[in-house]
Amino acid sequence: MAPTACNRQPQRIFVIESEEALEKFRKCTRSHFHAPLAILVCFDKNECWKREYDGKPSGDIDASIVCTHMMLEAADLGVGSTWVMHYIPEAVKTEFELPDHLESTALLVMGYPKDGVMPNPLHDKTKPIEDMVRFL
Repeated sequence: MAPTACNRQPQRIFVIESEEALEKFRKCTRSHFHAPLAILVCFDKNECWKREYDGKPSGDIDASIVCTHMMLEAADLGVGSTWVMHYIPEAVKTEFELPDHLESTALLVMGYPKDGVMPNPLHDKTKPIEDMVRFL
């Protein structure tokens, strides 16, 4: 359960687990890591809340919140996940026959980490807090 703007719940989640679906998935990104499972997270453009001041839709934000919650739950279960934004949106649309009202936000690759595998060295590198946070 993840919050969405005005509880509109525009997210649409596709679990990619069959060999046929995984083969399609691999055509959409080099960043598949040979994962045994992937999750395609989309949003329905017709279901998004829109900010009245400028019409900004909530879809990408809502879908991103859902992705984050899924990644946190996976970590609690000991399942590794990686958010993949490096994919070809048109390939995803074609391979998975997505209708025009669905827009993809992310692919999550999921699996159990191998023993001894370490995250990228940049994983723990952060900017100084002063560069990111301002108190007004």
